[in-house]
Amino acid sequence: MKSRQDVERGFTLIELVVVIIILAVIAVIAAPKFLDVKRDAEISRAKAVAAAYQQSVSFVHTRWQMLGINTFTNDLPGFGNDDFDVNANGYPLGIDKGNPMGNPDNVGRGQQGCIDLWNNLLTDPPSVSRNDDGSDYQSYRHQDDNSNSGHASQCTYVLRTLGETRGRRNAEIKIQYDSVGGTAKLIIQ
Repeated sequence: MKSRQDVERGFTLIELVVVIIILAVIAVIAAPKFLDVKRDAEISRAKAVAAAYQQSVSFVHTRWQMLGINTFTNDLPGFGNDDFDVNANGYPLGIDKGNPMGNPDNVGRGQQGCIDLWNNLLTDPPSVSRNDDGSDYQSYRHQDDNSNSGHASQCTYVLRTLGETRGRRNAEIKIQYDSVGGTAKLIIQ
């Protein structure tokens, strides 16, 4: 004859409820971590893009120094397609600014100037456009917010892949290039 203990081998209702509660607590704690994975991945990608942009800017500047140039110049030889125009500090302003340059303090020709820099400084860059049209980044050409110079010497690239809808000033994640100082940096607000 079998004992009652040998016949009943399943879980009790209380044991099942306890397991479900434990799993629910773990899910509540872990879910936000899993949701932030995409944001963390996009931030890591943006850091890499900003670093690559800065490295290319530094390469242009180094080439400008090696050639012994001490003023703004069109079509810097020996970098890219020999079509980078640089300012008097030796930092890239864009391509095809015209010779002579109409304004050697402004980035590029109009809003397209920042896009041209992005596509020519970076190898296999993420997509960028002037509008929020599904591109990875939206480009803005503008003057330094702390300056009244009137020169559009900066480019801001707002990361749009996370659904950002704010403009360049209030965007949470952006890459900003300052052609006066030759800096490209990631800004996370």
